[in-house]
Amino acid sequence: MTFSIKADGPNSDEIEYWNGPQGKNWVKQNDLTDLMYDPFGAKAIEHAALSAGERVLDVGCGCGKTTGRLADLVAPGGHITALDVSVPMLEVARSRIASSAALVNFISADAATYKFEPEGYDVLYSQFGLMFFRNPQEAFSNLFRALKPGGRAAFVCWRRPELNPFLMIPFEAVRSFVPDMPVPSPDVPASPFSLAPEGHVRTLLGNVGFEDVRLEEFNYPTSMGQGDLEACLSFVADFSNPVATALRRSDPAKAPAILEAVRTAIAPYFKGATLELPASAWIVSARRR
Repeated sequence: MTFSIKADGPNSDEIEYWNGPQGKNWVKQNDLTDLMYDPFGAKAIEHAALSAGERVLDVGCGCGKTTGRLADLVAPGGHITALDVSVPMLEVARSRIASSAALVNFISADAATYKFEPEGYDVLYSQFGLMFFRNPQEAFSNLFRALKPGGRAAFVCWRRPELNPFLMIPFEAVRSFVPDMPVPSPDVPASPFSLAPEGHVRTLLGNVGFEDVRLEEFNYPTSMGQGDLEACLSFVADFSNPVATALRRSDPAKAPAILEAVRTAIAPYFKGATLELPASAWIVSARRR
């Protein structure tokens, strides 16, 4: 089966984004992004409290690292439906989960609008995949309907921008090169920080029917890149949307200046073989009524 997806519907911008240069950049750097995000995803998996035989919906599965971990936890007899809008990432995910193929079904689709089997899942799980909906109320309602009564949700989302220098320092380094680039903020819909306000998350989940909503603060220093400072700079240039955007939208002659600005900003965080910058997320858990 070949994955494909049309860039339409309320989240068409995100579909285009993750199937364009940035999606390919993440595929190129997937081993290092896995290293960055593993501690956060593992913490959410703990909260999911999975058991053998359960059916799990993995939203925003990316390159499939956590999907494989979920499959191990629900075997034998369980099943994972792993969904993402990024075709390049899904191709990687399918190849790395080959040994668990009988347990996993990969789908290229938008979780906000996809027609899931009603009440078909015991658990909704996501590692940083639920912040990018243009209409979060409709998207979470769709996901809520996919859960069985009593089903559980466990996911990770970023807290406020000032608590996440690993995202904000690259942005601040390049913002003067692209003055019209939106400032990352909880007020920007479909952005990394759209679920940062605790009250917003509680209201959103409560409105669609979730109960026992809990948010646990989880702080962990990210490890960005490996090797010398130049190798880490190369990783940041691929990983960071603001840096990639600045390089893509600026005159190529400005690329050295952009990279020098980023190098200067990240150099204080270089710890011998990687960049270590603070990061802070919510581990969110809830239950369907």
